Amino acid sequence: MRVWLYSFALFLYRQTLRGLSKFHTKANLWNQGQNEVWQGLENTFAHQNKPVAWFHTASMGEFEQGRPIIEAYKKQFPSHFILVTFFSPSGYEVRKNFAGVDFVSYLPLDGAQSSARFLDLVKPQLAIFVKYEFWHFYLTGLAKRQVPLLLVSAIFRPKQVFFAWYGGFYRNLLRQFTHLFVQDEASKDLLESIGIKQVQVAGDTRFDRVYAQSKQVSSWDLLDQFLDGQAFAVLGSVWQADMDRIIPLINKQSLPIKWVIVPHEIHDTELEKWKKSIQLSSVYSQGDSAEPWSNHQVLIVNEVGRLSSIYQGADFAFIGGAYGAGLHNTLEAAVFGPVIAFGDLNYLKFREACALLEEGIASTVSSTEDLEKYWLDLWNNPSRRAQIKAKSVAFINKNRGATDAIMHVLISNQHD
Repeated sequence: MRVWLYSFALFLYRQTLRGLSKFHTKANLWNQGQNEVWQGLENTFAHQNKPVAWFHTASMGEFEQGRPIIEAYKKQFPSHFILVTFFSPSGYEVRKNFAGVDFVSYLPLDGAQSSARFLDLVKPQLAIFVKYEFWHFYLTGLAKRQVPLLLVSAIFRPKQVFFAWYGGFYRNLLRQFTHLFVQDEASKDLLESIGIKQVQVAGDTRFDRVYAQSKQVSSWDLLDQFLDGQAFAVLGSVWQADMDRIIPLINKQSLPIKWVIVPHEIHDTELEKWKKSIQLSSVYSQGDSAEPWSNHQVLIVNEVGRLSSIYQGADFAFIGGAYGAGLHNTLEAAVFGPVIAFGDLNYLKFREACALLEEGIASTVSSTEDLEKYWLDLWNNPSRRAQIKAKSVAFINKNRGATDAIMHVLISNQHD
């Protein structure tokens, strides 16, 4: 892809989102963010003289992946200024007031002029991109300014454009990085096969993140009242396709447990549809209950930020997304050791999910009947459930340490 074609694609992308902004909430938020981004950056960096470490994360998942590094960097270099940028509204809107860094911003859309303006204004002395996002003008601009540029927690697959015969434009972007930290040996081998040698296998920082998160999670009084000591299953980050298979199991009542439903996105109409389809007594977490919480069998969580505290203590967890666009975070549940299940359609590109299957910690299910059999068999076998929990905790511990490996290189590139 030539630079002019790349620039034209960016132009089309911007015009498309402008056209969609009246009909699509996220498109509207992104457009608003792009319109306002320069004012925030100018106000923040016009008279800012501290050394700047710039972390770019595409969205919420990448932010959580980069968060252990951000926190370790802040501890190591407390006098530095930490900037975090997002491309997606789903990350920015949740973390725009994050107190763990100095400033959070949208990333201005890539372009020759916008990237130069951003880099000249921010003057980063270090740039760290988390997992994804290869913006031509930003990456080449950083390289020209000789700013150390790191890619962390990356994973590469043979079918990606970097390794295609026509992928020269994108291979050149990889050459702009001074160091690439990948999750596995297969990714390192792929990069080395195209001449990218500045590669190190560090692992996945999400293991460090979920471990740290598990030590900080506090109980939720409402959940404790609802459960009243009973066993329960968490349906985490679920979509309609997931609930189509799970609601019949809830209604069948073959498992003597309570159910906690945490949708991936909160849409009142969809949640009400689920509630009406569930034959057991159900209640919203953000809503008035005429009865004690413990009288209900199903809790529908219509608020954000609760999922980690809910996984704590769960007996079973179904992770949503694999019947659609892709499986959501399995490690967030695995750190607590529940019996994990997820859909059988779209999970293969998620390395950690495949590892959980190989370790016997999780299982894929294709139907209501599959899920019922898997969970009912284990409900009747408490010792096997205890073994799965122990294996799950050991799996998380075995894979920790990526943050320390990355920080070793970061420290060598920085001077307080």
